[in-house]
Amino acid sequence: MRIELRDICHKLEQRQLLENINLTVESGQCLVVSGRSGSGKSLLFSIVCGIFPPQRGEVLVDGQSIVQMSEAQNLEFRKHLGVIFQVSALISNLTLAENLMLPLNLYFPDRNCDEKRQEVQAICHEFGLESYLDQRTDQLSTGLAALAGLARALLVEPKLLVWDAPMSEIDLKWNDHLNNRLKHLKNAGTTFILFTNRQRIIERLADVRLDLSEGNSHAT
Repeated sequence: MRIELRDICHKLEQRQLLENINLTVESGQCLVVSGRSGSGKSLLFSIVCGIFPPQRGEVLVDGQSIVQMSEAQNLEFRKHLGVIFQVSALISNLTLAENLMLPLNLYFPDRNCDEKRQEVQAICHEFGLESYLDQRTDQLSTGLAALAGLARALLVEPKLLVWDAPMSEIDLKWNDHLNNRLKHLKNAGTTFILFTNRQRIIERLADVRLDLSEGNSHAT
């Protein structure tokens, strides 16, 4: 997916957090958004994911504005979008298996149920979550919940992966596997937008950088 941010501007409580952000991320590239606390990273995360629109400007996906998409276009966009929140955003009163089945059932209703269950089992095996499939997610540790949120995003085989604070709650033992997984996805054409200040991630993955400060932005 090709992502364009055009003239993005947004104020919160009279503070100009985002101002005239213009950049393009080509398919298969990685944009890393960084900035100190309060600079607008979480705000831009919500705008890029289509959670709410900017006060001015627009986000375009393959040339189509998110806010102007029809219901069918929006559904098609979201079935190829993987979002990983800083907090895992799992539904606490559902089991891990039920949480992971949700995006598959929502975006791929015509696919065979047994096939979808096999996909859930496979990705849980990949991330060491098999023994937690029937456990409610409010009983998972922070690290396991973070892995579950990652697994849920990867299940849809995203063309766009948006990740807030990547790796922050995940055990270091997964670093090599995740680096290889991200590299494979990137080589296959998946576009990444990562929100982080971790210099190692920036140096290793960023094709495009956006540094945010209050009321200003700088893209390279």
